[in-house]
Amino acid sequence: MKQRMSEDILIKYLLGEGSPAEALEIEAWAAANSANAKKLEEVKIILETSKRLAQVSPLSEVEAWEKFKNKRAAAKNEPARVIPMSANTNWLRIAAAVIFLIGGGWIAYYLYSGQKGASAGWVNVKATNAVRIDTLPDGSIVHINKNSAISYAGNFKSKREIRLTGEAFFNVKHNDAIPFTVHVNDVNIMDVGTAFNVKSRQHNTEVIVESGIVKVSKNNNAVQLKARQMVSVNAGDKTLKVETSPDLLYNYYVSNTFFANKTPLWRLIAVLNEAYGADIKIKNNALRNTPITVPIRLQDSLTDILNLIKETTPEMHVDETAGNIVIR
Repeated sequence: MKQRMSEDILIKYLLGEGSPAEALEIEAWAAANSANAKKLEEVKIILETSKRLAQVSPLSEVEAWEKFKNKRAAAKNEPARVIPMSANTNWLRIAAAVIFLIGGGWIAYYLYSGQKGASAGWVNVKATNAVRIDTLPDGSIVHINKNSAISYAGNFKSKREIRLTGEAFFNVKHNDAIPFTVHVNDVNIMDVGTAFNVKSRQHNTEVIVESGIVKVSKNNNAVQLKARQMVSVNAGDKTLKVETSPDLLYNYYVSNTFFANKTPLWRLIAVLNEAYGADIKIKNNALRNTPITVPIRLQDSLTDILNLIKETTPEMHVDETAGNIVIR
């Protein structure tokens, strides 16, 4: 994994223009440590704020970024000015400079001045090779899936806002006065007190509600989700479509169990691949939609799990060769 990511690569990722391999690499890089996650979040400030100001600007996000880089390069030839600041504010200055180009100096000043203090007060929590369970300052409980991270403000009890990279399950403590909001990509999930799962992968954001009601919004579109409902949002989507969640497999890392109940084999295998970092392939198309009903423990080995599935589906054959697993 790269130790450093260039500004242009991160911008490309946030605009949804990178390859799937690049997206996975950046998501793993962001989850590796809090400094990386913070850098990615601060680059997001550039694009998110520029989108809000797009109606009054002739520049696109990319054009504004390029214009800023040109001005920054030209500035190297000008006499230097000494400006007192802490070492960790460099990226906020960049964000402010880009927004200055798009929306006016007073907005840039506001972002830079306000975010400098807020960034210093944000708490970063990440999970690397194992699921992490944390109790937030308001009493809400969060399960952070592997290779995922959250950050929340130091004044969380009075401003319940969270930034998410990857996947997490939130069991929110009820508080009508202070809504609980999760920000991921350009999607906002607002809740008062409920339980829901949020997953972000390769510019797709999936929200599934287990209990209660949440509001999901993107730009000027918003929908309400009730228990067992979900919405899947891609980067270019203009509308939000509410659907019924097909199963309970989404919370395997919370319950430590894969609950398969007449679940198509292809769906169960897809979740197992995600959970175990595997690449199981189904070569027998006749088996893809075979319904599987069996509880599977997360702590079991992949080999034991496949043997358990075979017991429910005698016609299924599994070939394991040099780390490759194929279902025939």
